[in-house]
Amino acid sequence: MHVNADTLSVLLLSDLYTAGWEDSGFYPGISQRQVAMSSLASSLLKKFHNDEHNEARDNKALTLFLECNERCRIQTQLVPRRLDEEYVIGELKSLLWDFFNPPISSSSKRSEPLLLNLSDIASHFSLGSGSNIGASSTDFYTKYVTSTMSYTNPALPILFRHAISGDNLWAGIENFRSNKYGTEMVRGNRLSFVPKSRVISRTICTEPLLNMFFQKGIGGVLEGRLKEVSGINLSKQPDKNATLARIGSESGKFGTIDLSSASDSISISLLREILPSEAVSWLLRCRSPLTILPDGQEIELHMISSMGNGFTFPLQTMIFSCLVRAVYRICGINITHPRGQSLGNYGVFGDDIIVDSRAYDLTCRCLSVLGFTVNSDKSFNEGLFRESCGHDFYCGYNVRGVYLKTLLDANDVYSAINRLNRWSATHGIFLHRTVSYLRRGCRFLGVPYDESDDSGIKVPESLLRTLRRDRNGAIHYLASVTALRRVRIPSVEADGTISQKDLTRIRYVLPDFEYFPDGLLFCFLAGWLRDSSLGLRVIRPKAVLRRRRTPCWERGSFGQGVNPGYHERWKMFVEANLVS
Repeated sequence: MHVNADTLSVLLLSDLYTAGWEDSGFYPGISQRQVAMSSLASSLLKKFHNDEHNEARDNKALTLFLECNERCRIQTQLVPRRLDEEYVIGELKSLLWDFFNPPISSSSKRSEPLLLNLSDIASHFSLGSGSNIGASSTDFYTKYVTSTMSYTNPALPILFRHAISGDNLWAGIENFRSNKYGTEMVRGNRLSFVPKSRVISRTICTEPLLNMFFQKGIGGVLEGRLKEVSGINLSKQPDKNATLARIGSESGKFGTIDLSSASDSISISLLREILPSEAVSWLLRCRSPLTILPDGQEIELHMISSMGNGFTFPLQTMIFSCLVRAVYRICGINITHPRGQSLGNYGVFGDDIIVDSRAYDLTCRCLSVLGFTVNSDKSFNEGLFRESCGHDFYCGYNVRGVYLKTLLDANDVYSAINRLNRWSATHGIFLHRTVSYLRRGCRFLGVPYDESDDSGIKVPESLLRTLRRDRNGAIHYLASVTALRRVRIPSVEADGTISQKDLTRIRYVLPDFEYFPDGLLFCFLAGWLRDSSLGLRVIRPKAVLRRRRTPCWERGSFGQGVNPGYHERWKMFVEANLVS
């Protein structure tokens, strides 16, 4: 059965009205229940796109990208309008200088206190799982061993060879690669669109291969220094931001700030003014100076980087965290860093910023001075609502809705059902019409609560149609598992080669595959070759049924820290939503 998004929306509204939803917007004294229902009504199809490229959405995204680039072009210098803003900018420059010039310790190998240098950057060389100019596939072996090394700056190949010269294995691989596939200087990156919401796409730029090596290297250095200076660990900060947002919604102690198109708003002129010149030189050397639009037009980039660049996110986090600390100094607020288990009294994760409510207005004004645009619809310092890093809180109560992006196959439908059932149990609101409609759009595949959302419908044991146990009492079930596409590397023949038949099989998937033992060894040592196979990035991997088993269907599957009563409530709401 085809699931129609518009029908789904009508049924959801019917369920919410039945539950007492007033649909009257925010007003003083509104209940948490009403806010949660309003959030779900607005969120369900907000990001829905079914993977369809839409020319109107793409055009809106391109227009926004070009507007950001133009703003970066005309921004020539910082112009604080008030004295406190000037003080903050001065403190910001001082903090950023200290960031890039750590004190020299007795054990340091540096002779000068400069953070960004070739040795530090090379120690973080890496590549993402996406596409790169010059690589025919997204797997690491192809990128490292059998690709044309593309770049925008002629200094990068020289620096790259020098950086890896001390590693005999990598240097040998590079000699093989360069002799067979060579290098290519390109003019810039390539802009494309990916789905974002029902009204606008997202722009992303595909970077040249060698540029990405250095960008990821710089990004790794910045991440390490962030953790050292402020305690911000990018892998853990979203949870801390969420907790600070919850506290802010309860007490008003913290405000949350969201920026519009922050990654496309860091101008070169801004960095020239606030960063040490050596750091700016590295960023300029490794970025793409222009982008090629889908129609072939070339646009000079006045932003330092865009989405797709390997150092964009840590660079944002660095700038905004230093800005918050500068504002705190001017406001006389003691700084508590989010180090270790400490939440700290501020949080920065990309352009998700949380500050003491007393520093909110000055922080927003200084962001404007730096050329950024505060998204007033998603920034909060008054009232009882706060949002950050995908968490929405009202009076300390999580009112985040459910966002559906696609409903293309059964796995999408399973995920939608499970998330709506959890929302239903959390807020005590039945969604029988909505969930039942989705249920008719997929095969019933009952799985336990601790399975992944897209593996089947999570149900209590009472809803299982059949129950099969083995001799040990474990329950057997089927789950829909996403099968990652992998290419198996065959065993080596006696003469050190692989058979032509196996080579043909591999090249059916990877046309440019070239058997090179040192390259495979390198990927294995780096952790990119597992189970004798290469993993390939697939946008929509296929799902297959796999037999699974669990020692206990329900008990203990809800994890630690879950309200003891939630288990029974979840069972009740799942049964009510699913059973006709």
